Amino acid sequence: MGSLKLEQRQKVESDQERGQEIQEVGEQKIEEAETSAQALEQIEAIDDDDKAAVDAARSEADGIAKGLAESEIKEPGSEVGESLKETSEQSTEYSEAEMADAEKASEMTGDFSDTGSNLSSSLEQSGQEFKEIAEESDQVNDEMQSKFEQMAAELEGVF
Repeated sequence: MGSLKLEQRQKVESDQERGQEIQEVGEQKIEEAETSAQALEQIEAIDDDDKAAVDAARSEADGIAKGLAESEIKEPGSEVGESLKETSEQSTEYSEAEMADAEKASEMTGDFSDTGSNLSSSLEQSGQEFKEIAEESDQVNDEMQSKFEQMAAELEGVF
């Protein structure tokens, strides 16, 4: 595998690892929020002042949860998504360039036709590999963005 393909694959893997880290943080924040919400539910407010204090705490906790959803899941998830999208676009461009070059190589004639055919085949294979990297990047991005949206909605809805 060429260095450019290796670099593109490493970008996808790195972004995938970063996405996993975001998911782990998101799961931790959801767990913390759910534990806190359960604690609030267990408080028996005796008078109006207590009820108002519990309601204020719930409202504040809701604001914190929504802020965490934004800062810990949505924003970093968007950054990872943009990086994966960029990798996909670059890999698609490389694939298209390789395929165009394969077409040019196939135009070699006469005594050079075998050389052109071999080069064309090699370039087509390289173009296909870049296409696969782009497709993998798109798939990883789609799966992660879906998970991030789900987690953010879950965290925002705890309180």
